[in-house]
Amino acid sequence: MQNSELLNESINVYMSALKNLEKLISQPTSEYGASFEQWLIMAAVADSDEPLTMTKIAKDRGVTKGAVARQLKPLFDCGYLKHMPDEKDHRRVLLVLTSEGKTVEKQMTMKVQQRFHKWLDIFGVEEGKSFLKTLKRFQNLIVQPELNKKILNLIRICDRILTCLKSA
Repeated sequence: MQNSELLNESINVYMSALKNLEKLISQPTSEYGASFEQWLIMAAVADSDEPLTMTKIAKDRGVTKGAVARQLKPLFDCGYLKHMPDEKDHRRVLLVLTSEGKTVEKQMTMKVQQRFHKWLDIFGVEEGKSFLKTLKRFQNLIVQPELNKKILNLIRICDRILTCLKSA
């Protein structure tokens, strides 16, 4: 297969499958007014032995606190999550599922698991493992190095700005 044909097939797969994957993954959670990422936060809070902070969630997910805050707002609005001050350190705000949040998180978890098992029944466990191995390889060889380049460029830009500020 020539590279141009491979590119065209890759674009077709992206447009028909990968681009719509998030919609399919989010279907079990959307009926509760939550995205897949919001369910992941709720599941993390539910599975944690101690109340989590926004900082901990951001660190564990490799995203900014601002990104987590945007995901949290609808969860607070739906009454699934609430703030609780840390009695030991009043500067910290802990995240806790409400009783409704606990119920909804369990229901979403069950539906996400059912969806995943249905996909595995169709796709096959061995094919699923192979696909995941390929995605991880792509992440390690292509995606992460590209992200690292962006981070290095941002660091260089910040260094230039700091140098300019110091000399001003």
